[in-house]
Amino acid sequence: MTTDTPIERLRRGLHLTENGLLVVAVLAMVILAALQIVLRNVFGSSQIWIEPTLRSLVLWVGLLGAVTASRDGSHIAIDILTRALPDRWRRGLQATACIFTTLVCAAIVWHGVRYVVLEYGFAGTAFAGVPTWAVVTILPLAFGLIGLRYALFAVAFLRGRDPLGRPQS
Repeated sequence: MTTDTPIERLRRGLHLTENGLLVVAVLAMVILAALQIVLRNVFGSSQIWIEPTLRSLVLWVGLLGAVTASRDGSHIAIDILTRALPDRWRRGLQATACIFTTLVCAAIVWHGVRYVVLEYGFAGTAFAGVPTWAVVTILPLAFGLIGLRYALFAVAFLRGRDPLGRPQS
């Protein structure tokens, strides 16, 4: 029997939120792209805000997809070396890779926040009255989540377990 800890509820809530945002963004992209096609081909016109909205949604979908992939290890990885190593070495190498990933994500978060603040200061508009800073907020948010996950993965590897529940050989 599994216990439903507050951390587990938080994790499930975060996963549900990530999935929900991803679904909404993809659906919005499909609907807006279809609308633009119908407007152009049937009515000979278009809405000027749809193209920049779609570009912004591509950024959001890409980064939300990266966040989602990072949570269960379905991201792109080169692990030929780790497969050939003994357990003790494998976990150390995996922990090192996770720490490196966390540091890279932290640097992106730092510069992402600086970018959001800069865009806030410019007070530009991305589309339909939506400020540019709101669109690019996904950069530090997504990389912050990915970095946090990899920090937790590193701790798990250092403790001798696989954070994704894969069997150790």
